[in-house]
Amino acid sequence: MLKLADSYSTTHMFARHGVEGFLGDVAAPGEGSLEVEYYPSGQLGSPRDIADLTQAGTIDIAPAAAAYLSDQLPLSSVTDLPGLAEDPCQASAALLDLLDEDGVLYREEYEPRGLRPLWVAVLPGYEIMTANRPVREPADLAGLTIRSSGGAMDANVDALGAAPVSMPAADAYEALSRHTVDGISFPYASVTPYRLEEVLRYSTKGLNAGSFAIPYVIAEDVWQELTAAERERISSAADAASARLCAGITEENPAAEAVMREAGVVFTEFEGAQKEEFAALLDPVRQEWAESYDAAGLPGTRVLKAYEDALTAHAPESQEG
Repeated sequence: MLKLADSYSTTHMFARHGVEGFLGDVAAPGEGSLEVEYYPSGQLGSPRDIADLTQAGTIDIAPAAAAYLSDQLPLSSVTDLPGLAEDPCQASAALLDLLDEDGVLYREEYEPRGLRPLWVAVLPGYEIMTANRPVREPADLAGLTIRSSGGAMDANVDALGAAPVSMPAADAYEALSRHTVDGISFPYASVTPYRLEEVLRYSTKGLNAGSFAIPYVIAEDVWQELTAAERERISSAADAASARLCAGITEENPAAEAVMREAGVVFTEFEGAQKEEFAALLDPVRQEWAESYDAAGLPGTRVLKAYEDALTAHAPESQEG
């Protein structure tokens, strides 16, 4: 029996579209069938605790998000940079390329830590959402504290002129309610699982201030102990989980936007010169990110180029051709 743990409730999209189907697929009768115990909602610890327990062998399968593990998986935060893919399916396919056995992220970060990526979820472009002040131009962000997922997202928020405050998504409701932060950096799809539409009044639309990717991984030691049939069963279930997640997230983002509008959240849509003004602040973050890791002896530029190339390869128009 394997143990799978994460910090998300069973009603969260990561659980409904990803974990739930994975559990059913691996346990279905037939060759390679496996029973997996699921510990949701942070029962076994915070996102960082769970990842550490997976490396230690206490948990077999868990999420390992770069935003929460910036000291261990710094290069994997490439997915969180601004102005890249807004399509969750395009982004997840590109990330999986970098996480396969020949991929640069697997070789550089996951393999050395004894972790094997299974499936991924990549959220749509992040927006800035606030409790009291609408954001119509960059100057409106001056002096605001904005909840960030950490990692590259901190740099994205800082580039906009606000002060990033790193915290898990589950803490955002209380932080907004108590005015610990003025706003959050989130995609719409992540608002409704935490009922944040209740404490938000304003949101941008079309900013694309970064993203959030979360690979679920299995401990390599555990993987090596599985039979060939069990590995095939897990791999097939993981592929299906990635596909369901990208499709589910794609559907949930506009649905969540509608819920926010019904709750009274006012949207400011960026177009033309207004959008370019924000892009001028955010676009340099990508190159600065790459160069900072190059200077530290890590292949930042190579990883950024690999991800951009993979995004191009998986662009919808490329698939149609």
